[in-house]
Amino acid sequence: MSRRDVYLAVAPNILRKTAQDLGRLFPSLELIPPQTHAEMQEFATRFGQDEIPALSVAAYPQFVHNILRLQEQGLFARMPESLPPMRRELTAIGLGEPSPYLRVVTAVPFVIASRADLAPPITDWTDLCREDICHHVAVPPHDTPLPDLFDTVMGATCGKAAQTVMENKNTSYTPLDINKHVDAGTFKAGVTIPAFSKTFRNNGGKMVWPKSGAWVVPIVACIHKNAAPEVYNFLDYMLSMEYQCYVSENGYTVPVIQGVPWFAEMQAADGKLFWPGWDVLSQLGQLESSVPCASPA
Repeated sequence: MSRRDVYLAVAPNILRKTAQDLGRLFPSLELIPPQTHAEMQEFATRFGQDEIPALSVAAYPQFVHNILRLQEQGLFARMPESLPPMRRELTAIGLGEPSPYLRVVTAVPFVIASRADLAPPITDWTDLCREDICHHVAVPPHDTPLPDLFDTVMGATCGKAAQTVMENKNTSYTPLDINKHVDAGTFKAGVTIPAFSKTFRNNGGKMVWPKSGAWVVPIVACIHKNAAPEVYNFLDYMLSMEYQCYVSENGYTVPVIQGVPWFAEMQAADGKLFWPGWDVLSQLGQLESSVPCASPA
């Protein structure tokens, strides 16, 4: 029997549009109700142990790790060769898919929300290790991929200099709340996304696209071996010019097909991205976060 259920764990700023398009264009498909971050993390961690949806779209490292771990067990369908190739700028940094059973549909860039009055200003990730900053940095909670990614990349690029900021990072707030707290002066810097850090209500903060590149987290699709044809049609739509232009212009995420312009802030940064590699992402997927998500104050 053909499967028609669709699971979407995508960035919140593109979820509503994606879900609306699914219902409008492909009414025969059944959207699994949106979940909390903790539930999405649990789905990614258990992926392959429970029944697999017809189409699963998620950004958690555990999701990628489980696809790669189970890819030869006959659970998934190969991605159609008719899908458009990934744009050259992304394959050049190694973001090309490591398996025929998954496809990157967009990617979320993480940048720095910085206090506007810092002197000298923050220009790159290494500045978070500065003595005047390292005790005042916020990173999204442990039910997102960011804390482990933060420690892995900061440790790899900054070595021992990153120890203090890694040990003292605050993981109590979502990216949107991090933006607000940087604006208010609670933190001197935070890891967030362009959709939230483009503007600051009190003009107390500014968005910094790091010189070495925004950290990129791919949003990946995987198809059940018994998926209905409409599932493939919906994936075609997610990789269409129309949808990819939307995720760039309105969602401020990275378009993955050739010919779609970067959003303005990414263009200003010459599209500079930092990608740690699929091996690193898969290794992060093996880690189980034992630290509970703290509730925002």
